Amino acid sequence: MVAGAAWVLAEQTGEGVPRGIFRTVCLTCGAESGVVRDESVGVERWALTHTGAVPGHRVFRLVSEWFLRVDPGPGNPLLELEREVGE
Repeated sequence: MVAGAAWVLAEQTGEGVPRGIFRTVCLTCGAESGVVRDESVGVERWALTHTGAVPGHRVFRLVSEWFLRVDPGPGNPLLELEREVGE
């Protein structure tokens, strides 16, 4: 969690929100693993399998999406207003 200027930045959690979305890209040929949700181990395995099939392809980029939320923090007038409204 990061706070600043009366706002708080935190990971978005809740039903249907993945921990993250991941894919791996081979930087040699551009091949991609496909997308997985929540855990990156599937795309990490893909990179190992890809290198096993094409030994010269050893450099990859892990692409991830992480879901964040910004809420009013202490000292922000919206904090009390949202508490009253029930958000």
